[in-house]
Amino acid sequence: MHLAETHPSAGPSVLFLHGGNVAGWMWRGQAAALPDHHGLIPDLPGFGASAAAGEHWTGLAAVADELAGLIREHAHDRRAHVVGLSLGGIVGTVLAARHPDIVRSVFVTGAAVRGVRGPVRALGLAQLRLWGRHGYWSGLARAYRLPADSVDEFVTTGLGIDRGSARRLVHEIHDGVPAATLDGLRSLDAPLLAIAGERERRAIRAALPDIAGRAPHGATGLAPGMHHVWSAEDPDLFHRVLAHWLAHAEPSPELLPTT
Repeated sequence: MHLAETHPSAGPSVLFLHGGNVAGWMWRGQAAALPDHHGLIPDLPGFGASAAAGEHWTGLAAVADELAGLIREHAHDRRAHVVGLSLGGIVGTVLAARHPDIVRSVFVTGAAVRGVRGPVRALGLAQLRLWGRHGYWSGLARAYRLPADSVDEFVTTGLGIDRGSARRLVHEIHDGVPAATLDGLRSLDAPLLAIAGERERRAIRAALPDIAGRAPHGATGLAPGMHHVWSAEDPDLFHRVLAHWLAHAEPSPELLPTT
């Protein structure tokens, strides 16, 4: 798995897990803005440089286990804070459930652990046929409200995603994370924060208790006024919320309650 690192002499380590239509580059600015933390930024199998190297998606459990090995090999004290958005949020949740001993904390947002049903599922599967088209990715960049300087890299990354990996991944994510897997979070002694954008799909907001409710030290919050990819929509807000979490292991006061 391709790995980029930032601030290698700093500590503790933070593992940044990207979304399903991008690669590790989406975390470049956030990692750079945390000079007191060592950043570990992989391209998940099937994405970015990992796809270019012929690495394919092998399943949530297998990828989580590979990431656990990466933490043990590269993270300071063989433990890391886990930060993930969308696909990265799901992977980070499974990683923490399967390997709670190597996790310092968990910060996940937009993690659709309940899966995708109905028309949204049908639309997602239909869109797979468009993944080889430049116009599809350009339109998606607009829908995600990506900043102009990220659009070219987003389109290039999307066109380079391994198609077989994409099909396997989409079906697996749409099926949801099994409850038995999520139950591993009950052994997590580290703090966990599960977030959704206030304007995200209801299904993602409703899944927050499935994650935080299983963790002994779990908490939830809503990013005010934000959609799914709020790290791009308002990177300053995202940075403040993340920095507060890393410093205090508690939800930022800028987050809204979920009830």
